[in-house]
Amino acid sequence: MEDLFLKLIDACGPPPARPEGEDPVEIDPRAHPGHRPVDGGPHGVALEKAVLSLPRDGNLVLECAGDEQCYAQVWHRPDGTYQLEYRDRAPAEHYRTRTVSAEKVVAALQGWTAGGAGWRDAFQWESIGSWFTDV
Repeated sequence: MEDLFLKLIDACGPPPARPEGEDPVEIDPRAHPGHRPVDGGPHGVALEKAVLSLPRDGNLVLECAGDEQCYAQVWHRPDGTYQLEYRDRAPAEHYRTRTVSAEKVVAALQGWTAGGAGWRDAFQWESIGSWFTDV
């Protein structure tokens, strides 16, 4: 009976760590090669506190050490909503969104500091890069 059980286990095998055929880079690719926030910028709990303590009309900017044209920022608008923006290495790659959720802003900025791209999925982004390239 034990042999039969072990053969069954071997036949089934352990479940794959990720869906077959999916590359982890495709699941959550790096923002860009060399992406990392500047040293000394808030991250983790400090980043959460920085966002949650933003006064109305206050802002927070996170810069990328790998490229000065890369950053993420949030503005706590006077109406109490949050305007979240990111720029990915070029004026044409500048996007924004708005939300009432400070928690979603914290999660997005923590994802940005980690260097992935999946953090963007929780929002609908508007390209504002053309404002800077059409002038």
